[in-house]
Amino acid sequence: MKIIEFIRLILKHLRLLLIVPLLLASLVILLTLKPHFEFSSQTLLYTGLASGSSIEMDKTFNYQATNTAFDNLINIIQSRETQEEVAIRLLAQHLMLPKANPKYISSANFDKLKVKIPHELYAYVEKGKNSGGNSIALNTSEGLLFPPEINQINYEKTVKNLTALKNSSNTNFVYELLNFEDPHYSINAISSVKSLRIANSDLIKLTYQVDDPGICQQTLAIYNEVCIKNYRNIKENRSDAVVKYFEGQLANANEKLKNAEDKLLEFNKSYNIINYYEQSKAVANVKEDMEVEYNNKKADLAGIEAATKRLEKKLNIQDAIQLKSNSVLEKKKQLGDLNYKIALTQAEIESSNDELSKVRMIGLKKQSESLSNDIKQSINELYSYQNTVDGLPVSKVLPDWMANTVESENIKAKLKVMDVDNKNFQKQYEIYAPAGANITRIEREISVSEQGYIEILHGLNLAKLKLQDNALSSNVKAIDPPFYPLSPMPTKRKILIIAAAFLGFILTFGIIIIMEYFDDTLKNAKKAGEILKLPSLGMMPKILLHPKTINLPFIQNRLIEIITQKITQFLSKQSSENAVKTIVLFSTQKMEGKTVFAGNIARELKKEGKRILFLNYSIEQQNSKKERKFPFLNRLLGYPDPTIDFDNSFLSDVTTYLEPSEYCTYTIDESFYKAKNYKDLLEQNNIKLDFTPDYVIIELPPIIYNNYPSELFTHSDIDILVCRSNRLWSEADQSALNDLLPISGSKMHFAINGVELKEVESLLGELPKKRSEFRNKIKTMFQFQFFTKNQI
Repeated sequence: MKIIEFIRLILKHLRLLLIVPLLLASLVILLTLKPHFEFSSQTLLYTGLASGSSIEMDKTFNYQATNTAFDNLINIIQSRETQEEVAIRLLAQHLMLPKANPKYISSANFDKLKVKIPHELYAYVEKGKNSGGNSIALNTSEGLLFPPEINQINYEKTVKNLTALKNSSNTNFVYELLNFEDPHYSINAISSVKSLRIANSDLIKLTYQVDDPGICQQTLAIYNEVCIKNYRNIKENRSDAVVKYFEGQLANANEKLKNAEDKLLEFNKSYNIINYYEQSKAVANVKEDMEVEYNNKKADLAGIEAATKRLEKKLNIQDAIQLKSNSVLEKKKQLGDLNYKIALTQAEIESSNDELSKVRMIGLKKQSESLSNDIKQSINELYSYQNTVDGLPVSKVLPDWMANTVESENIKAKLKVMDVDNKNFQKQYEIYAPAGANITRIEREISVSEQGYIEILHGLNLAKLKLQDNALSSNVKAIDPPFYPLSPMPTKRKILIIAAAFLGFILTFGIIIIMEYFDDTLKNAKKAGEILKLPSLGMMPKILLHPKTINLPFIQNRLIEIITQKITQFLSKQSSENAVKTIVLFSTQKMEGKTVFAGNIARELKKEGKRILFLNYSIEQQNSKKERKFPFLNRLLGYPDPTIDFDNSFLSDVTTYLEPSEYCTYTIDESFYKAKNYKDLLEQNNIKLDFTPDYVIIELPPIIYNNYPSELFTHSDIDILVCRSNRLWSEADQSALNDLLPISGSKMHFAINGVELKEVESLLGELPKKRSEFRNKIKTMFQFQFFTKNQI
């Protein structure tokens, strides 16, 4: 589309482009006659999500995590659960107010609420006695703004009651109030609270607009409380669940570890084990020492016994000793028993350190000393002999013999005790051998349980650390409480009026552009040629009743002259031997204007001095006048008056400018379809001419609704398809034309009827229209001819 065409399109629909915005603006003015004042307040929440401190010292800043945290907080603020709780808390507060208080709700809205609320709803309002002052407020903001007339404990109970009522069914008043279009308590109204993060800071701004300043401030105050509480609960409950999980697992691990330790304790008690590894090592060392000592004692005893035997042989005093041998031997046996008892008692003292054993030890030693003295006395009597049989002094041999005998008995007693100890140690070994494997298994079980306990304890500590970190990061605070708006916001009436007018202009202009772009009508000769794929003879404009300042008679006469000239030029180039040139006019649809075209071509040829004959079919009355219409809407919108000027000479009846011999009608019957030329038509209808025409113009009925004589097209000199410019070219039209093209060939042309006057400029140039100098300059400028003309 060229710029000049674009400007023409705007000028054509200018009134419509002005009237529609004016109508929409007027409608907005009428709808906003009653003033609707709104009050606005805002509050700021500090989150600390971006720059807040953290318990985790090595925690690094994560831009994506921070944005996610802000998105979570804003989604919690905008969640339906938060909005429902805010609405219920606001409703509970207003229900509990004894009278209207502009700080919380205006008198008008309070009265409306009283009328709207059913009486049975007050049964859910707690009416307990105010105990002299409010309870502690849930946050600083509400502590400053909460009505002093309301007991907050009763308020929380009322909120709980209303929430339970809302959840009980979907037909109760509270549920309907929240889900319908209430201006103050519905979800739709509460959802208009806007939340926005301020740039890249830690602050979130909440804004709210409503028709009551008290409700505006209270809604934001309650919103602060609810969203802070919900956010904290979600953050802390999530970490608290992890802590509880680890605490439960830690209790199980502790119980498992305790059971394993108790198992080891019971095992140690059953085997009298204090420290298995030390005790087993001590037992092994003692046993090894005992075995060495036992072998040494046996070697010493064998040596002493051998020495005693040798001394006895040397003494050879058997006869003398025999006298007292019974007494000495008896005492010696008793001494051996005493020494055995002394050794056992000494072992008991070393193992248990018992006091009774010590007392008994003292008594045994006294008996041993007394018995030893008696033996020495008896032996002294045996030493009455001065020399041995070998001549040795008896006083020298007897002490050695006596010492060896006593020592031999001592060693025997100790060997007996050591035999008993060896048996006891063997039993202890039998106990300690399997105990080692059991203790290892129990200790491994304890080690695994202890390791699991330590890991769970570590996880619990991390979870508690995360819980504290979440508690710190979820500490959202209202640093700027909502203020009480004293004056309403400026109305947006002017903006709405301008927006309505602008929207009306844009929509109208867009529809016009779309209709122009998707206009598939034949429209003009150029577009019709692209669709029909036929050469064009020309076009004729609409014959309007009020053509404004355009010289319509000149235009239509010049256009018919151009069409006639093209016809004669085409016929002159043809090598036809026909002296009489046959022109066939046809259309695919009805009411295409064939008769007007044919008649005016005939008139133009007649002006040129040609003899013509116009043959038309007798069924259709093309020029029947219709009642004139006066479309005021078109005139109002600035469009041309579509009323046809039937008094225009161009539309006058053919009989007014053609002689009766020049205009004849034929009948469509069986013989019509056999006609090969105009002579056949004349003969079939008993028409006789008194002259030979130069041109015969034959008008055929619509070829879609009627059959036609094919040979008539074959013997014609030129075939003209007449089409209206304001209609679509359908598949049926194209199919009918395709059937005709093979027999018509290059003789087929078309002409467009009823085009817009602006389309005629493609043939005639600038139309002869009266314009101001200013309009001429503007048009020249948009045609990019301004500088060229100045230069010329």
